[in-house]
Amino acid sequence: MAFLDIRRLRKSYGAAVALGGVDLSVEEGEFITLLGPSGSGKTTLLMSIAGFIKPDEGGIVLAGTDVTDLEPEDRNFGLVFQGYALFPHLSVRDNVAFPLKVRKWEKRAIAERVEAMLALVGLDQLAARKPRELSGGQQQRVALARALAYSPRLLLLDEPLSALDRSLRETMQRELKRLHRETGVTFIFVTHDQEEAYAMSDRIAVFQNGRIVQIGAPRDIYRNPASRFVAGFIGGNNLIRARFSPETGTLSLLGREIAAPQHFDVALHHRDGDVSAWIRSEDIAIGGAEAGFESFDVTVIDRAFIGTGERIAVRTGDDEELALVIPDGAADAVVVGAPLQCRVRPDLIGFLLPD
Repeated sequence: MAFLDIRRLRKSYGAAVALGGVDLSVEEGEFITLLGPSGSGKTTLLMSIAGFIKPDEGGIVLAGTDVTDLEPEDRNFGLVFQGYALFPHLSVRDNVAFPLKVRKWEKRAIAERVEAMLALVGLDQLAARKPRELSGGQQQRVALARALAYSPRLLLLDEPLSALDRSLRETMQRELKRLHRETGVTFIFVTHDQEEAYAMSDRIAVFQNGRIVQIGAPRDIYRNPASRFVAGFIGGNNLIRARFSPETGTLSLLGREIAAPQHFDVALHHRDGDVSAWIRSEDIAIGGAEAGFESFDVTVIDRAFIGTGERIAVRTGDDEELALVIPDGAADAVVVGAPLQCRVRPDLIGFLLPD
């Protein structure tokens, strides 16, 4: 049995299904991310684990004990919100000490634990400050220190980095990975940000309409999306429609006919000839034919500088719109409205099961 077992969890609000029979197993010490768009059920699941939402059906089992009906304060879980929820009138030290006082720890033990937690998050020199005297990143560290102070069995994080700017968010991602590694606490993290999920997680559970539609290691989900929804949501993929001809063994896509690649499974990947495929933006290059590549003609419809390179939007001969990401300087000859030749390796075209 896993450390945390969530079994057939259901929750509805009238006709709206928030959780549609979710199953999830989490190992002790794991960092797992619940990823999905707004309204997909990820926060409802997190709040059900925390005890703030009571499921209609199903169960939550922690280390062999059913905690489904336990009150939040009896679960010994830490929770970090997007808004930090710090007490504005208390110092950093007193914010971290608060949950320990509620649990009636001895004064000496509280003092020792608070100092250890502030050192862990690098705020021992700011212990006397009030939250308003801290930056957003420092406030987030206080919230983390407070949530970890009483050694929770789980740390639940509800989009805690979404209010931070990009550079600070990346710093806090590294900080969270360090805290996870050093404390050994099981982390369950909610986000709608794919890059955030890739950067920190041992595994990612992708949500759609109240259900987990794919779960796996970040690289596995990125390289092998299980559905059209996952391929589109995780970012960086061009979704394209194609046609397969059993008579010729060819695929009609990107405005031309190509031989079906070896990894195209004739029995699995088409229905009545219709095929769903995907190509990562970075796997499409500009330029003519080259050994091992298939070339195709497009029309440029937009280009945008994105710092590390350029994002080029193009339209194929069969009216598919694609995005390419190419190095800065490589797009000097690309002109909006003009024709362009592109190429892709067939083994880098992914195929999905029929919808």
